[in-house]
Amino acid sequence: MNRTEMVSWIVEEFKPLTLISPTNTLLQQVDNAVRYWNTHSAFKISGVYDYAAGTKRVQIDPEFKSVVDVIPTQATTWIWNDHPLWTLTGITVLDNVTTDLIMMSEAFRNYRIYVGTNFRFHWQKSDDPTTGGYVYAINVPNNVSSLFVIGTKRILSNENVTNEYILDWVLYYAKALVKQIEGNTLRKTAIIDTPIDGQAMIDEGREEVKDLQARLARDCRWVIMMKRK
Repeated sequence: MNRTEMVSWIVEEFKPLTLISPTNTLLQQVDNAVRYWNTHSAFKISGVYDYAAGTKRVQIDPEFKSVVDVIPTQATTWIWNDHPLWTLTGITVLDNVTTDLIMMSEAFRNYRIYVGTNFRFHWQKSDDPTTGGYVYAINVPNNVSSLFVIGTKRILSNENVTNEYILDWVLYYAKALVKQIEGNTLRKTAIIDTPIDGQAMIDEGREEVKDLQARLARDCRWVIMMKRK
């Protein structure tokens, strides 16, 4: 759904009432909703990007607002994948060989960190929202030809919003903003001794905005969750 279709949706939502605000004002509220999304959301997206050996960075699509994690797409062969395990009453029992292999793997992982060969990345944000930022990677494993990037979603200018969650949030946030503008207009044009519920619309719109902001903040928490490396 593009910006014009969003405005049409808002107009239909207020029917049978006719909105006082002009179309340009409605478009501005849609843009305000998108702007708030781009600065406060953390909707998860991902993508695979080609990586050439010897290069230091990979450019990411502009729709990535930030990068949370980067994983080299290398298929590592572990010895115990094909090693038989014993199962007794539903409990998997590791034999001594498998246990030793696990301990060796953990020790080797710590050794790579100690000698500085562990994979690391740095996200360089772009100041231009139409140009993607860069992921700088060091200690990329051999034979890796691509990187799996996990990040947060930015709504681009003139982008058709198709994701159901994003579209639902942007539409209702823009509608709440329009409701406040309509209520403010009615309140200022009120005729003496004529009851007009302009203030009620403003209060209702403010409550909806707060609820939607709280909902967005709650759904973004996956970015700051602690995890074991």
